[in-house]
Amino acid sequence: MTSLAPRSRRLALSAWLVALLLMLPEPARAASPDTVVLGSDQEAVSVTGIWMRRIYAEAFRRLGIPIEFAVYPTKRLSTTLDEGGIDGEFVRVHAYAAAHPNLVRVEEPVFSVQFALFTANPALRLDRLSDLPATPWVGALRRGVGVCENTLKPLLPSERLSEVTTPEQGLNLLLVQRIAFLCEIDLAMWAVQQSAEYKGVTGIRVLLPLGEPVPLYPYLHRKRAELATPLAATLKQMKAEGLIERYRREAAKEFS
Repeated sequence: MTSLAPRSRRLALSAWLVALLLMLPEPARAASPDTVVLGSDQEAVSVTGIWMRRIYAEAFRRLGIPIEFAVYPTKRLSTTLDEGGIDGEFVRVHAYAAAHPNLVRVEEPVFSVQFALFTANPALRLDRLSDLPATPWVGALRRGVGVCENTLKPLLPSERLSEVTTPEQGLNLLLVQRIAFLCEIDLAMWAVQQSAEYKGVTGIRVLLPLGEPVPLYPYLHRKRAELATPLAATLKQMKAEGLIERYRREAAKEFS
């Protein structure tokens, strides 16, 4: 009996150690980062859509994070991101963050754009925005473009200011002279005119710039706020390498 006691104790101790080891957590595995879904109002087949996708595909490749893209109308895009239905958006103005507390601005602009009133009528002249209400002109803006909405809606009654959902709709209204002016972004107007449908269109010009060129920033939903700093650093490096402009030229060449 006495000779079995030490052995029994050793067996009991071994069993206890095995049980303890089984209770310990498994070694942590490196979790694959979640796919980031970026939204845009630019279709993948548009020149701007191709340009933007190349920028962000390369940026997130460098970050080692899978990425997908989703397309929405401008207004719905804003609502979807606010609600966390997607993780981020290609670009918005700096002040956009103030009205959207659920979002985080990535503190590195991708590029700058010019907001302006465009026209197809060579006879129109407008020296100052304050002169616009005194004209008989009817115009349009793209729904969801905040600078245009905030600038024109206080100036003009609703019967003189309609809304469109795409730059193409606005350009068509200009070309058939349904409107005298369209409030848009120079990049959007440039992009539309790169497409085969509008390649030969001439006579579209800036009637009046609205302020100075505006830098545009990526935005993320706050649930992905940890990506803001590394994404900013990556975009800054890509700009230093000349990639942003190179991707723009490559995208335009596909439509030439």
